[in-house]
Amino acid sequence: MKKIKDILFGVLGGILAGMLVLLAFSSVSAISNEQKILSIRPLPSAPLTQNNSVDDVLTLMLESDQKWDTMVADYVLSTKDSENVDQIYQEDQKFWLSKKGEWARVEISTDGTPLIVFVRDASTLNQENKKYKVYFNENISDVFLYNDFNPRQLLLDTGPAVIYLHPYGKALPTGYYDFLYPTAIAQSMISHRAEGIEDIQIVGEDEIAGRKVVVISRMPKNHLYWVDAVTGVVLRVQYIGNFDSWQVQFEVQNISFDEHIPGSVFQFLPDKDSRKVDPVEYRNLPNEGR
Repeated sequence: MKKIKDILFGVLGGILAGMLVLLAFSSVSAISNEQKILSIRPLPSAPLTQNNSVDDVLTLMLESDQKWDTMVADYVLSTKDSENVDQIYQEDQKFWLSKKGEWARVEISTDGTPLIVFVRDASTLNQENKKYKVYFNENISDVFLYNDFNPRQLLLDTGPAVIYLHPYGKALPTGYYDFLYPTAIAQSMISHRAEGIEDIQIVGEDEIAGRKVVVISRMPKNHLYWVDAVTGVVLRVQYIGNFDSWQVQFEVQNISFDEHIPGSVFQFLPDKDSRKVDPVEYRNLPNEGR
């Protein structure tokens, strides 16, 4: 009986030892993966070309706002009808951004009809819905303050667990601000590429609105990004749908950087027949105030 007990204890000891080895191996692997994820190249000093590495492109996107102070841009959002691809819905989105977006104006319209006017100044967010003839003003929350925002360091400190949205971008009244401030997209691609979840490739060069761009593909999402070679701002994005044709496209028509923007642009003057409402009431309008 004693021999049997000794044998059983020996087997259990071997199992425990094996589990400890596996745990140690897993810890080492996790550390290695984390170190791989945290590898970020220096910010490119020269304009990108297709001869650059994918890492160079992603780094420029990550820290894009370090490459400009003011931006004036006209984008068009195009969405194909899921049942009739010949039917395309379009929305115009115009941006005036100063001090990296600390001061901002956004105008959104369809078919020449104004829908939304948004103005951010030093202390308040202001937005008017011209369809419902209502507007609101509110003090700027801390989550929309820059506070030395450093996506590189945040990614190095926390790894892929959290994606940090740009504090100025996420205040804007459009879900497509990520392409003007592509830091969150870059964080996601850097992490997913390091983990082997996504394949990011440079697929060519192009020119959009008179500016040179590098084109990258993102699989398996099947997204294409036309990345400005100097600033890292995404000048065109396509979400590829059925039949290898884009389903959604967000494309710049005109864009300029670091030109003077008159202070009058950032004045908020709602229509005389618009009614002031509480921000909560505004955001409860159909389509979140749109």
